[in-house]
Amino acid sequence: MRRRAWRWHFLAALLVIPFVLWQSVTGTLYLWSEHWVDHRHGELRVVEAGGQRVPLDAQVQAARDHHAGRAVGSILLPADPLRSTQVTFTDDRGLPLAAFIDPYRGTLLGSLEGSAWPVGWSRSMHGGWPLGDAGSWLLEIGASWTIVMVLTGLYLWWPRDGRGLRALVPRLRSGGWMFWRDLHACVAVWFSILIVLFLLTALPWTSFWGGTWLQSLQGATGQETPRAAGFAPVMAGEGGEDIRLQGLLDQARAEGLAGDLLFLMVDGPPGSAVSVREVKPRASQERYLLMDRSGAGVVDEAGWADFPLIAKAVATGVDIHEAAFFGRVGPWINTAFALSLAWLCLTGALSWWRRKPPSSLGVPPKAVAPWPRGLRLGALVLSLVLPLFALSAVALWIAEWAWAKFPRRAPA
Repeated sequence: MRRRAWRWHFLAALLVIPFVLWQSVTGTLYLWSEHWVDHRHGELRVVEAGGQRVPLDAQVQAARDHHAGRAVGSILLPADPLRSTQVTFTDDRGLPLAAFIDPYRGTLLGSLEGSAWPVGWSRSMHGGWPLGDAGSWLLEIGASWTIVMVLTGLYLWWPRDGRGLRALVPRLRSGGWMFWRDLHACVAVWFSILIVLFLLTALPWTSFWGGTWLQSLQGATGQETPRAAGFAPVMAGEGGEDIRLQGLLDQARAEGLAGDLLFLMVDGPPGSAVSVREVKPRASQERYLLMDRSGAGVVDEAGWADFPLIAKAVATGVDIHEAAFFGRVGPWINTAFALSLAWLCLTGALSWWRRKPPSSLGVPPKAVAPWPRGLRLGALVLSLVLPLFALSAVALWIAEWAWAKFPRRAPA
């Protein structure tokens, strides 16, 4: 079992290390991107209060005039009277770009796109851009194999020499590869629960696991997220209506939505509802409205009490993953976690390098004994829960079989 666990831990590392480093870097950049924009482009974020606000339709039109032909992705209306209105579009590469409007004068303060708008590109790259669904599938496979790394790593670390809890402390005087092995293994055990938690909270955003597997499970068990809190268009009329943003805003305020408001699906399909939601530190504090774009009324609404158990778990996981759950210390917690992942990649690679034979990759030998029943059951459960992991494991097995089956020409 130890040989088998070590082999799978090694093979998983070949897939996981690039994935972990990529996600750690892009995720940390996204965590701090809003703060960077505030510091670097304060003239676009902060305005001078000037009495009556310009109607929201006129504000958005000022942004449209500067970005003609592009669809509005979202509108953010801060409750802070000294904050500008933010209208988000999508550029030609599929990345978000933001236009900032003075809400009291209705004038465009400026726009940020490309490298100047890290809020957009860091989140997109964290989600698999520019590969689209293929990028999301790769991230899902990476997350799946990271779970395998955690499970096999815990098995390899588990003390069998009577050290007990002392195994949680690295043996700094051991020297050689054991020194790096302990620095790697102990930190991994400390953060193992957090690693799995972050991986599970990321999976709902993937196109296959979240968009297909999880949604099918929620549909079969009656645990769907309320449609008012979703991101898919909801039809609410015959189409052809002229949108009245200021009327929707007034109605949303009359319905009790306070604080920052986020408008989604503004340029949705004809006849679709406009999504208006509060932006709060936690999903449990938010309310959601679907509104007829012609101002005919509220199509649907939802609050935390309307979320079933699975939907609540997913929403809470998103709060944790995006560093909102723990308030102001959240970004620092998530940054420390990302640094720990980078540390694991470094120490794991150094441990392997110090241990491997000079002229070999040091791939652990294949175990010849049959899989125990418990291991088979665990692999089956993991494959059912993570279908892309199962497919990638089959592909790896075929590649390994082909490598061993077909003889390679010896060097001259």
